[in-house]
Amino acid sequence: MNRTLSSRAKFVGILKLRARGPVHVGHSREANVLYALRLQNGDLVIPASTWKGSLRSLAERLAPSLPMSDIERLAVETVARAQDPSDARKRVREKEGLVDDFRNALKKQSQQRFDQRDVEEKLRHLGYDLQRIDDETWALVQYLSLYCPVGRLFGNYSLAGSLRFFDTSIRSGLQRRPGVGINRKTGTVQENVLYFVEASDAYAAVPLVLLGEVEPLGSAPARLLASVLEAVSEVGLNIGGRKSAGLGLLEFESAEFYSFEPGKGMDERGALLANPRAAEKMDLRTFIEVLRGER
Repeated sequence: MNRTLSSRAKFVGILKLRARGPVHVGHSREANVLYALRLQNGDLVIPASTWKGSLRSLAERLAPSLPMSDIERLAVETVARAQDPSDARKRVREKEGLVDDFRNALKKQSQQRFDQRDVEEKLRHLGYDLQRIDDETWALVQYLSLYCPVGRLFGNYSLAGSLRFFDTSIRSGLQRRPGVGINRKTGTVQENVLYFVEASDAYAAVPLVLLGEVEPLGSAPARLLASVLEAVSEVGLNIGGRKSAGLGLLEFESAEFYSFEPGKGMDERGALLANPRAAEKMDLRTFIEVLRGER
């Protein structure tokens, strides 16, 4: 992968992780047993949605520390961590003068925060009739969402996101770990509250497969993805439930990445779409440097 790749380039990443302790991804609760999500053959499952949620949470924590443009930083400060549409609206309203500046940009009046032409272009792209915007606050949320590095990777109110994850099955034994209820007010053990949590064995191999489209190399989303992968390699990743009780810590062992541009080079006849691992292999450090535009 090199600087000549466009944002049409695809990549596949295979990360090999290992659980430092048991892993629990919940399925249901019956009586006092928290059952794990399992396949019919007994393998435990980590759904794609669990991977996405865990890595997105990490990206949200890392994003504020990255260098980025003013509009990208504004998006990170407002919409990146919004829990739902009402929370997103609240966050942009709480930013002093932000909604008024956006309203002035729509009216082509003087303001400092927004490029009027860009606002018009992006809102038309989102399907807005610029003469009939009834909810200016929501239009602002959607506009900022287009610039949010977290949203560009994982999706938000305006974008589907460039990353996709696969479900992971864990070939492991199954154990039931006992636990007791805690009174949150006093911090003491509650009487007569005993339960059991189904979890994998410790030190189980846990692969993670992700694929995506390459954002422009060196851009804020590309650098954010590089930082997420670097953090996983250095400090690991917590996954699933009961993390406060020590479950779900994964350590990084190795990774390999493959990238290609559909219809170009080795993929002129579409061969790499069927078998991306036929492309040149990169290790994690190389892929991170490429994402940051250092190669």
